[in-house]
Amino acid sequence: MVDKEIKLQFFKTLECLEQPEGAFWNTDLSDCNFSIELKYPRQAFISDILKILSNYNSFQQTDITGLFGFITDKNIDGVNTIKGYPSVENLNKDDDISAVYSKIFHHVKLFTQENKVLVKDNKPLSDYLNIIVKALPEFLTVIGKIQHKTHSYSVDIHTLKVLQEVVKNQKYKNLPVEDRRVLQIAVLLHDITKKEGEIDKSHPACGAKDARFILNKLDLSAQINNKICLIIKNHDWLERYNKGLTSAIEFAHILKDENNFLMETILAEADLKAVKRDGEFYERYKDILHKGIEEIGAIISKHKSAA
Repeated sequence: MVDKEIKLQFFKTLECLEQPEGAFWNTDLSDCNFSIELKYPRQAFISDILKILSNYNSFQQTDITGLFGFITDKNIDGVNTIKGYPSVENLNKDDDISAVYSKIFHHVKLFTQENKVLVKDNKPLSDYLNIIVKALPEFLTVIGKIQHKTHSYSVDIHTLKVLQEVVKNQKYKNLPVEDRRVLQIAVLLHDITKKEGEIDKSHPACGAKDARFILNKLDLSAQINNKICLIIKNHDWLERYNKGLTSAIEFAHILKDENNFLMETILAEADLKAVKRDGEFYERYKDILHKGIEEIGAIISKHKSAA
């Protein structure tokens, strides 16, 4: 369970991120020179783990790192990566464990508990991100993670760009506070399982499943957890609607309650705007976005008026 003080700081940070005069709102995330660094970078962590495990076969490596909640892997380009979320919660440093487990414990602790997020010349944003990863250390696994070539941004910067576009949306500002927090958390976790360097159509469903596990430690209500996971699971609704994989009627049924569809439309617009620096991706799909919003929204409105 997340410490009460960390949880309090986390939600206070979410409030700060939506302030027009704040550092997050006014950071140019599209700047080619903008980057998010870690004191102990993700790739350095992966390299250190692989060195420790170099004398073990793949099955043994999985058994060892599995105790810490992750496995090592390679993406389609042969780049070393990890799946899962490194954690020392299953072990204590004083446990009677072998040397290899002790070494892994040390590096996992360095990466998850003693790490620092560094944004050059932007201490307020660095401070915000450090509070976020204290509450959600799983986010550390996407910092520096490269996406497939369609994207201009790595997963971490894309995620922050989506969040920035969301909080600047006038429709977001009109949401009740609880839904604003739901949407912010959903954005932070919406690409948490995305595979490195490749197209990953499974990440909305997988992300929702993992988010349910991740959110347990925040001790939120079941209603809020369910809403966050619903938003994550269906954040690809526009693509599925556009390709005819899921009908407007089906989406209306899934997202009919409260502000669920409104939150999905805000996220979809922000997600499109956070793909390419030049805005080309949003321009390509904005018409189908508006068509989907109109068609699905009309079905939901009809359903609510008949209820």
